[in-house]
Order: sequence, then structure tokens, then C-alpha cells
Amino acid sequence: MAIFFEILTITLPALIVAGTVYFTIKTIYEKELRKKTLELKYNSKQIINPIRLQAYERLALLLERMKPDSLLLRNTGNNLSAGQYRTILLTAIRSEFEHNLSQQVYVSSALWAATRNAKDEISKVINLATGKIGLDASGSDLATTILDVYMKIELSLADVALELLRREIKELY
Repeated sequence: MAIFFEILTITLPALIVAGTVYFTIKTIYEKELRKKTLELKYNSKQIINPIRLQAYERLALLLERMKPDSLLLRNTGNNLSAGQYRTILLTAIRSEFEHNLSQQVYVSSALWAATRNAKDEISKVINLATGKIGLDASGSDLATTILDVYMKIELSLADVALELLRREIKELY
């Protein structure tokens, strides 16, 4: 029995010291791991934030450039038929949109969906205006009809997308 107590008096303090060292090292390791994780997140944000801001800027520009008033100013169709002018306008919208497809990676899915819906709405306005006047009308008549149809929309989806974009930027920055 005396040997048991001797072993216990030697082993018990050693186990207590070993347990204390284990938990101390484990705590220090976890703190360092959290610190490294936070540092990595901070560094990645330093790289990604400027890219995200640029994506928001590019989407704002896309939405503004797709609006009919801007689109019609950049693409004049004075000597074209309505059918030819419609093709030019739809191609310009599609090209502008495809040029900015990669921006969806940096913005919320709601904002990207709103941007896509705005593109679709403007394409529908152009097609509706073309249907109203016919393919053989002049390009300038098509431009006037597009503006008339677009002005009747109380709140365009492009404006909705721009407002969502502004809110997202305010929340993030």
C-alpha cells in the first residue's frame, strides 16, 4: 500500500502538470489559429474590396448605358429601317451585358438578377416598340416609339437595380 501511495504522489503531480501544459498549449494554438484566420481574411478583403467596388461601378455603368435614352444617343439609326435599328440596339445591349458577365461573381445574386431583369425589360421595350410601328418604319420613328414606351413605365427595372446596387454598397462600405 505504501508503494501505491508513493507512485500516486509521484504520478498525480506529473499528470496535473501534463494536463495543465496540454490545455495551455491547446489554448495558445487555438488563439494563434484564430489570429491567422482573421489575418488571412483581412488580407483577402484588402485585395477583394477594390475589385468589388469596381464591379459595382461597372454594373452601374452597364445599367445606365442600357437605358433607352443613353442607348439611343450612342446608336443613332437615322438612315436605317426600324428592323435594322432594332437589331443594332439589341446587339449593343447584349454585347454590353456579355462584356460585364464576370461582375456577377462580386455582387449579390439579387443584384445580378435585377441587372439581368433590367436588360430583359429594355429588350422587351425595344421589341414592343418595333411591333407597334413595324419593321419597315424608319429608325428615328423607332427611337421615338421606344422612348414613348419606356417613359410610360413608372419604375423601370434598371432604376430598381441601380437602387439595389446603391443599398448594397452602403451596407458593405
